[in-house]
Amino acid sequence: MKYNPDLVLGMLRPILHYAKSDAWPYEFVPHDVGQYPLANGQVYNMQHDKQKEYEGQMPIEESGNMLLCLVAAAHYSGKTPDLFTENKEMMKGWADYLVENGYDPASQLCTDDFAGHLNHNCNLSLKAILGIAAYGKLSGEEHYLQIAKQYASKWEQDAKASHGATRLGFDSPDGWSLKYNMVWDRLMGWNFFSDEVKNAEIDLYLSKLNRYGVPLDCRADYTKVDWLLWSTCICDNKEYFEKVSQSVVNMINETTDRVPLTDWYHTTDAKHIYFQNRTVVGGLFINLL
Repeated sequence: MKYNPDLVLGMLRPILHYAKSDAWPYEFVPHDVGQYPLANGQVYNMQHDKQKEYEGQMPIEESGNMLLCLVAAAHYSGKTPDLFTENKEMMKGWADYLVENGYDPASQLCTDDFAGHLNHNCNLSLKAILGIAAYGKLSGEEHYLQIAKQYASKWEQDAKASHGATRLGFDSPDGWSLKYNMVWDRLMGWNFFSDEVKNAEIDLYLSKLNRYGVPLDCRADYTKVDWLLWSTCICDNKEYFEKVSQSVVNMINETTDRVPLTDWYHTTDAKHIYFQNRTVVGGLFINLL
């Protein structure tokens, strides 16, 4: 991302090619282009039952991801990617999808799919808000930036929880979760979300820190190591960064499961749950940005 944004754009090209084809009938971004080594269409959770076809998708997640990847590539390269200008009409459709459906998501999966479907997911709402902002920045259309700012202000009120930080879902006043999607607000220098909200998040995470990390959310003691490190970039808190980094070192040194680095494990005993040796561990290096 920082030294060769063209490689990021190269990863997006097959997805855009697929999304423009007749094989993809939806108004949002596909999850994948196939199962290696065949890029012959999305495999993940595809439903052939018309009434269930949305159940296995990640409409808000992937639409926000695509727009954020493009705006980040523009940010670090210093120019708007041709990939955006060549596909602007389709991407406007994705942004409009997020405007209409993203603020208060209906029951759907996010990238933490192992946790199942969730209604009113506050972290997924962040992805939508920042995805809308990304389109506004890329297109220069102030209308979308204003929507993102309005949504961000509303989010801070609607997501406020009884514990002082923010909720897991808009309908869970006592819930909480790692708001790792907020990292792009800081990396892009937008500051749509207040320092007060960001600092309150970190204070909460410090209070939830176990020996091997902060849980992903209030529903279980497991975490995702990539999102855990992303949370250290929400604001500049050296104490939190150092404690989280040490918790990951603790996990690597003390886990009894000798597998290639896992990104999904229990924060109480460092036990590996399922994932290992995945490219998502690149997220550990986000502080370099």
